[in-house]
Amino acid sequence: MKQSFFIIIITSLLFLCSCTETKKTWQLTETIDLGDITPIGFTFQKDHIWITDGDHNQLVKVNHKGEIQQTFPDFERPMHLAILDETLYIPEYGSDKIIKFDNGQRSFLEIPDSLDSPAGVSLLEKEIAIADFYHHRILFFNGQNWMSIGEEGKAPGQLYYPTDVEILTDKIVVADAYNNRIQVFDKNGKSQQVIGMAEKMNAATGVYADNDFLYITDFEKDRVLIYEHDGTLSQIIADGINKPTDLMVKDKNLYIANYKGKNLLKFEKN
Repeated sequence: MKQSFFIIIITSLLFLCSCTETKKTWQLTETIDLGDITPIGFTFQKDHIWITDGDHNQLVKVNHKGEIQQTFPDFERPMHLAILDETLYIPEYGSDKIIKFDNGQRSFLEIPDSLDSPAGVSLLEKEIAIADFYHHRILFFNGQNWMSIGEEGKAPGQLYYPTDVEILTDKIVVADAYNNRIQVFDKNGKSQQVIGMAEKMNAATGVYADNDFLYITDFEKDRVLIYEHDGTLSQIIADGINKPTDLMVKDKNLYIANYKGKNLLKFEKN
């Protein structure tokens, strides 16, 4: 009997060990209505959210319920924005400038080159990257010098209307919008990786990257694609997605901006 008992216990343990752990995925938990705001880009600052309202040419500050706190008009098609040291950096698609916005005051980011409809900006310490839409490139400041990355085309190393960019410690991740892919460059401007072709994206408009994953909005197909850094597809999110433009992870929650839906979606991983 003892021998039989131990065989049962060992068999049960082997069975339990053989069971694979359920993979956690992002699940929609909240829809934050933005009223008439058509969000292009957004970022968090303390207890509020900054949103660029592309259709109404304004910058809007809302609380976490989506209630408007302040509105700043007279922007020229503001796009994907970023924040560093309490200063917002806002690409103006219509003016070909990057606006620095601090406590209601506006100034221009000085760069040694011209832009043609900048669509996204990213900052990491002293580094700056700008998605220069009609020039089909990323304009990158490495802390000492500016360089131009990419040229018009569809081959690796080339870009076709980039709309957003994200700087990581060792790479630059680009929403290569009308090449329908993510493209990853090193900080010398060399293409390292092309991701997303197998999923047949249609207008890769917004990108966010962290240490674990790459996130991309697939605008025309109403979905968000999440990849591991090696290019392995981790999850496709379609629940509630309606022409997504931007996204980011904040406090272990994933937030997605719906341009046509006029809302922010909040997802939790479970």
